[in-house]
Amino acid sequence: MPLRFAFATIAGTALMTAQPLVDDDVLEPSVENEVAHALNIAPTNSAIGSFDRTEAICALAGTNRLTSTEMAITLISSQHADGRWFVGTNDVTAVAIELLEAIR
Repeated sequence: MPLRFAFATIAGTALMTAQPLVDDDVLEPSVENEVAHALNIAPTNSAIGSFDRTEAICALAGTNRLTSTEMAITLISSQHADGRWFVGTNDVTAVAIELLEAIR
């Protein structure tokens, strides 16, 4: 009997302290702030140029389905100090801005 009581106590405590599952497709305020900062420092006059849009999207976001939070973190992490995104030597800032604005 004492073992059952101990297990019930542990299970009950775990249920009371369990956190609700987080939806990764909804940005947390801290990630939203980082997205806003990344967009603020990104130049507004960039164009995709001759680089293929689809290639740029795949290079920036990968080919797997990412959640909004994962996408935001990936893009923010790959932004250069001057506010631009590059794939190799190709400036793909315009595509990165579109992706960030879409997940906002």
